[in-house]
Amino acid sequence: MPDRKKVVAINGSPHAGLGNTSQMIAMLRPHMEQEGFELEELFLSQHKINYCIGCGVCIEKGACWITDDYKSVSKKVLEAKAIILASPVYFFNVTGQMKTFLDRSLTYGHKPRGTWKPGLAVSVSAGSGETSVAEYLKYVMRTFGGFPVGALTSIAVGPGEFVGKEAVEARAADLARDLAKAVKEGRRYPATDLDLRFWRFMSYLVSEHREFMKSDHAHWQKLGLYDNFEAYVGQTPAPPSMDPSVREAWIEEIIQEQKEGTFTPSGPEPKMEADAATVDSTSVMELLQSMPPRFNPKAAEGMKTIYQFEISGNEEFTAHIRIADQEATFHEGAAENPDVVIKTPAKVWLDIARGNISGRWAFMTRKYKVKGDITLLMKLRSLFDG
Repeated sequence: MPDRKKVVAINGSPHAGLGNTSQMIAMLRPHMEQEGFELEELFLSQHKINYCIGCGVCIEKGACWITDDYKSVSKKVLEAKAIILASPVYFFNVTGQMKTFLDRSLTYGHKPRGTWKPGLAVSVSAGSGETSVAEYLKYVMRTFGGFPVGALTSIAVGPGEFVGKEAVEARAADLARDLAKAVKEGRRYPATDLDLRFWRFMSYLVSEHREFMKSDHAHWQKLGLYDNFEAYVGQTPAPPSMDPSVREAWIEEIIQEQKEGTFTPSGPEPKMEADAATVDSTSVMELLQSMPPRFNPKAAEGMKTIYQFEISGNEEFTAHIRIADQEATFHEGAAENPDVVIKTPAKVWLDIARGNISGRWAFMTRKYKVKGDITLLMKLRSLFDG
């Protein structure tokens, strides 16, 4: 099978293919193969990888001078489309073999990759430490440009003695499919505080010691990683989901309500009183038609405004209310230049009118959408207070 479909699992267990760690990787294998991937398991115990001596040559010159199997193993990890870091718990942490391999990875530890690949963490213990070890493996996965899709953990004392083996196998199947899907779709998971913490620390460390960490510094400059956090994670902030005027209008409204003594702090889905006229409405069309008779001309002094309603769901229509010369009139169809357009499912607008849900809550949670002058939305209640 071509390398483009290869997943590499680094097994830190000294038991090679006999231990529980290998058995857990074996649980992943058939599902990966069904998805069209080759899973290659590399046993660190079968490779000669010497200890890191902390000389710093790799961060200065860009490569480790020690001659052993580390380069060939790490090369496979870097070339794989997805990676798995696996280790049993030995005295509350990863095995010595895994720790030695990761220590030697300092060559890449300060050099975030230009691309990201999905990965899994695998760990098993006799009953203490497998979750914390998995979290550690998920974190250091960044060294190889990996982001964690998840973690496969289990409790097992003797070989194959998994607590809830069927559940472990089911979890392995789910994770294998998720890993394959992430590769095929080029998916990324959302950036986390751990990514931000890593970028902040490492950018400071490399920048402050750039005279010594010459290779690392050149790497950060080349990829533009110093520029901002987005350059590191390869993800950009979405545009605001709400116009700033919405927040300003909302604040003005609650301040006014507090002055009038009508403001009440509420929960996630507050109720509000609805007047009898709106409660009796059986449709949005009827509700809108009933608004002009309840118009408050004093609140509309100097206003010349068009409210357009685009109703969907069990009612499908467009209508608008025109306010001019302190009068309000209802019209079916779309207006030529409405000042504000309210797009809402019929049920949502009726629920607001009947007091089943708060209009403010419905808007803030995007149960309906508004286009145009948001401040006009906030004036609806005062304009038609009947």
